[in-house]
Amino acid sequence: MEKKKFNTQTLVPIVTAAFAAVFIFLGIKQYGFWNNQPMPGFFPVIIAVILLVSSIASIIQIANSKDQSSTRYNKNELMVILGGAGIIIGTYVVGLIASCLIYLFIWLKFVEHASWKTVAIIEIFLAAIILGVFVSWLQVRFPMGLFQYIL
Repeated sequence: MEKKKFNTQTLVPIVTAAFAAVFIFLGIKQYGFWNNQPMPGFFPVIIAVILLVSSIASIIQIANSKDQSSTRYNKNELMVILGGAGIIIGTYVVGLIASCLIYLFIWLKFVEHASWKTVAIIEIFLAAIILGVFVSWLQVRFPMGLFQYIL
């Protein structure tokens, strides 16, 4: 039996499983999960449990895979990874909402080559959902980046 190579195909689910475990622990212990109503850790724990289950399933799938080929990423996969990194960096600079809307604009216009009308409709609709549902109604406090020091 040939030993499997350890590559990013194996590393990514291990890292995501570790992140999920940390978020489950912090969500339950530090922020609380449920006390007659959802506590601040409720949604992070739910998402972390889903991430943990999918990471474990991915690890099992990789372990049972007969394919020994090395992992190669195509251009679109790398663009998503760079986009995620851009959102993380943008969150510290302009805030999470603005960085997500900028990412969406760049993706729709330059990757999907959508028309200006389509981009405008999607951007306005998504901004309305984020600001109306999450910011106003659910009162989610999104990171504001450097804007929080200006305001």
